Amino acid sequence: MLQGKLVYLRGLERDDLKLMHQMQNDEEVMEWARFRPDNTISMDALEKEYDEELKGNSPTKRTFAVVHRKTGKVAGWCSIRWWRPFATSVDVGLALVKEFRGKGMGTEVTRLLTELAFDQYNMHKVELFTRADNKAMIRSAEKSGYKFEGKSRETLYFNGRFHDGVQMGVLREEFEKAR
Repeated sequence: MLQGKLVYLRGLERDDLKLMHQMQNDEEVMEWARFRPDNTISMDALEKEYDEELKGNSPTKRTFAVVHRKTGKVAGWCSIRWWRPFATSVDVGLALVKEFRGKGMGTEVTRLLTELAFDQYNMHKVELFTRADNKAMIRSAEKSGYKFEGKSRETLYFNGRFHDGVQMGVLREEFEKAR
């Protein structure tokens, strides 16, 4: 379990898929977290997507439930992903239930995932990709030392229009300075 002051991260459990299913069928949540025009997924498809991970067999992704310490409620989920074997960098992402946003939890989750990548997985770099207008995620990343690395113009399509995306990253030494 990864411990923060506001939240802790624990391994994803099958029961967590119910909330994840609800969130992944919520257009407002998926507009920020999924970057694709559809905001629907069946429970069967979700279970299939996470089956290997729930068994502890996923070599490329680790998903965590984000638990609010004060209430014990699951506040969302987050993940760390490797895009290729023997990678020296990972990608992180998160999604929070609306009632838990704007309280510093996203910043703490970003920090905890970044610490995990550097301290436990010995990564050289941690990256994230988000919409260019996702100011909350950009601020959260900057607080953990992430730097703007590039912009992809009109690369994300959602709700009938294209959106710009931004790539951010942090190297181990940059994160150590920001800690």
